[in-house]
This record gives sequence, structure tokens and C-alpha cells, in this order.
Amino acid sequence: MRAVWLAIVFTVGLIFAPAGAQAAPGHVYLLKGLANVFSTGLDNYAAELTRRRIPVTVANHTEAASLANEAARLYKAGKGPIVIVGHSLGGAASTQMAEIMQREGAKVALIVNYGPPGNQVIPGNVARVVNYYGVVGGIAVRGPGSRASITNVNLGSDPAINHFNMEKSPRLQAKTMGQILSVLRSGHRGPKVARTPQQHSASAGVAQ
Repeated sequence: MRAVWLAIVFTVGLIFAPAGAQAAPGHVYLLKGLANVFSTGLDNYAAELTRRRIPVTVANHTEAASLANEAARLYKAGKGPIVIVGHSLGGAASTQMAEIMQREGAKVALIVNYGPPGNQVIPGNVARVVNYYGVVGGIAVRGPGSRASITNVNLGSDPAINHFNMEKSPRLQAKTMGQILSVLRSGHRGPKVARTPQQHSASAGVAQ
């Protein structure tokens, strides 16, 4: 019960926080799943970030490659940190974005995934990953050279949350928004990384 009240208090704080309070640079990418039909919870993030005047892009998972090139340019122009949030196929696309950005010598400060299909192998240019999964969805694991802080959260025991509504949960939205704002305010742009040659993702590793 205490956790529920804390989530409510935090959500109210987000709603009534001054829109101009967030002045740090950065860009948040919100990647939707199949046909954008089941990922409408990400629109809540977009609305709140826009209200706070934080640059945000909402897109389908199929646009990951072009968005990665854009994000790499922003990062190298000093407009990081870069944050990526993905739901379902958008979760897999977040890893794809990070891999492309690594080849371009750019970093990702935070990835938050909701129910990505299959295990996600996190490249070495990502600083932190929070991965929610349940009956559907895989875990996040460190790839070669990665020192990412990875938190895998199993939602399978919560009967109120499933693959199609996890990104809509007010409790999880409040928590994720807090993590996004913390990263942007800190200005932490990501781990040390150098431009690397193109490489294929490794298969699933050991859960972190």
C-alpha cells in the first residue's frame, strides 16, 4: 500500500511540476511496437516531456536505423544525453539503435524497455538499462565490452499487468519518468566508448 501511495504522490508531482523546470539538454526517443496499436502508453511520456520542453521523438520501431543516425549526430553535437524507451518490438529496436550509435562513436545514457521480444544483448556504449518483462519478453544481458548497469524486472506475477498494458501502468510510468528526468538533469551522456567496426549482436548471455 505504501508503494502505491508513493507512486500516486510521484505522479501528482510530475503533473504539477513547473514546465520550465527542466533546462538540461538531451533527447528522448520513444519506440512503438507493431503498427503503433498497442504502445499508446508511450504517448503519455511524449506529452509530459513536451510539456517540460524536453526534445522527444515518437516513432515506430521500423524507423530505428534512421533515428540512430540522427541520435548519433545530436550526441556528437553536444545535445545529449540520449534516452531510448521501447515497447514490444520497440524494445528490440532500442538495442538496434544503440548498436548503430556505437558504430558511430555515440553513447546512450539510458534504455528502458517494456516486453522486448527475446533477450536483448546490450552494446558497450549504453550506460544503464531497465528492462520490464513478463510472460512475453526477454531479459537484457551485457554484450562484449559492456559494463552497463542492467535491471531486469519480472512482472509475470502481477495479474494486472500484461504485455499489452505494461507501458500504460501509472506506477511504471512514474518510475520511468523519474529515471529519464534524473539522467537528463545529471547530464551523464554514457560510458566511455570508441568508434567500433560493424559487428553482429552476440547471442543471449548471462543475465545481469
